[in-house]
Amino acid sequence: MPSSTPMPPLPDIRPRFAPQPGPPPQLWSPPPDPEKPACPYRPGFAVEIKRHIPPPPFGDPHYGPGTWRERSDVDLYKVTQTRVVVEYPPLEHPHASPSPPAPAAKLTILSALAVEDGRGPQLVVCSITPYTSPSPGQGSPPAPYEAVAKIFDPLYYSFENREAAHVPVPVAWQADVHYTHEAAALDHLAKRAQTGGGAGLLAPKYFGSWTFTLPITHAGRKRQRAVRLVLMENIKGPSIRAVCLAPSALASYTEQDRLAIFAAVLDGVARQRHAGVNQRDLAARNVILRTGSLSPTARNPKQPLPQPVIVDYNTAVVFELSRHGKHPSQLSALPQNPMELFWHTSFPDFLDWTPAAWNGNAKARQQWLKARFGGEAASQYAPVSGELEFSEY
Repeated sequence: MPSSTPMPPLPDIRPRFAPQPGPPPQLWSPPPDPEKPACPYRPGFAVEIKRHIPPPPFGDPHYGPGTWRERSDVDLYKVTQTRVVVEYPPLEHPHASPSPPAPAAKLTILSALAVEDGRGPQLVVCSITPYTSPSPGQGSPPAPYEAVAKIFDPLYYSFENREAAHVPVPVAWQADVHYTHEAAALDHLAKRAQTGGGAGLLAPKYFGSWTFTLPITHAGRKRQRAVRLVLMENIKGPSIRAVCLAPSALASYTEQDRLAIFAAVLDGVARQRHAGVNQRDLAARNVILRTGSLSPTARNPKQPLPQPVIVDYNTAVVFELSRHGKHPSQLSALPQNPMELFWHTSFPDFLDWTPAAWNGNAKARQQWLKARFGGEAASQYAPVSGELEFSEY
């Protein structure tokens, strides 16, 4: 993990959802749930969406528990996922005040990027057609645009904990946590970009947080349930992970090319932290290469290197919204040097992208960091806070 200023220990504030008196059932598995509809997020799905103000981020030790309140009458070991979703509608902003009707649009799914019952957030490419009509004399109505929607629907999160078998997950809580984290981080980075501080942040363009409703039947009663989502730029290109899984595509990038892109990624992480966001999930699957083609095909060596874009902020922390306030790295005029930030990081998720000589060789990684971000390049960053010592191996 990147080095950072030590923080005091943080409490575990995840909801316990304690079962009713008595021992929980042994070897729990999700019970039959005949009321649960099939995952609908497929090409052709269309729905009206409205702008939504998310609650402040919560559910992480950096943020605190927020306004979430568990209920004593909902024992996760004894209910269906449908009942959990019905009993725990998404949270609203605690200080939301009555306002004019929220802007609305029609969302139509064009293709699925990552859609599966149980995967958590659903990712789709969609067209957005705003409903807003122009005022007299203000020209044409807003044009439709293409976007990626990240849909935080708790009905299609995994009800069983994938890291602890036979343990239920508070899916409604988890979806709200993911939504508030993602919306807060993307909104913060977008505002920095609008005020001229967005150079090198490597974040996708953000088109806001939204909500829509879907019908559901529970206990014989038909009702509507709210679902939250965020919209962002559709980046035409594969992830680094996808390129690494396609030998011909990976071979079209020289080691020098890969390290130039990797250096841009590390620089982007440092600049995001300086802007006030810690993405906290730097992985090959979360770095998209803007190539103009979604397929990880071989790159034309005559073309410029693709720009990396960092995605997936549903566990991110916006320092200024956290219990600790601004991070020390934000107080400097320049971002922290990636050399210092990543001096002790092994980058295991980028094993196929980085040189083979780095595998198990911290000193080789550190020598590259110093060569890339030291010397004249160091003037782009805050001074290193102390002497960085090379590992012995």
